[in-house]
Amino acid sequence: MLLHSFFITPNNRKVEAFIKHFDLDVEIHQINFREQENQTEAFLAMNPMGKVPVLVDGDLNLWESNAILTYLATVFPETKALPTDLKGRADVDRWLHWQSSHLMPAIGQLKTGAETDLESVMSLYKVLDAGLQDKDYICGELSVADFAIAAYTLTKLGRKMDYSDVPNVAAWRDRMTQLKGFVETHYKGPGK
Repeated sequence: MLLHSFFITPNNRKVEAFIKHFDLDVEIHQINFREQENQTEAFLAMNPMGKVPVLVDGDLNLWESNAILTYLATVFPETKALPTDLKGRADVDRWLHWQSSHLMPAIGQLKTGAETDLESVMSLYKVLDAGLQDKDYICGELSVADFAIAAYTLTKLGRKMDYSDVPNVAAWRDRMTQLKGFVETHYKGPGK
């Protein structure tokens, strides 16, 4: 298996962190955007959107980070990161959709300046905070949902947020920063 990635973005980092946390047998290739590697005919054949991450497994070219996470958790069941029971899987799916439909767009609007009120994200963190009540991880046990959501709380913007009103999120976020995969994918930037 080969992952084409650019780890400093949350959608790529979550997949890389998952792979590294569980020591999965997946080769990681960092895309060269300066050379427009993502616009080559070969790359566009893998993902016509020209974006990363893309996981290549034989003749399967899988794009969309949450789809990649669930695929990897299925291929590597020893991770126990994707419940096999119907209700457990539905719970994980709910949080994956919440991340892609609500959290990512809200953070994106703050990042671009289209939105300036941090409450747009904080109101979502309050939902997450309630979901984490009396739990170490979002769905009880460590799952792909934790990797998907944590990657957004660990961004530069996420590090600037005030978590005092969401103590469960703060404690969970601290746990996630200590996971091997997130430690190994922490971007320090040039000269740091």
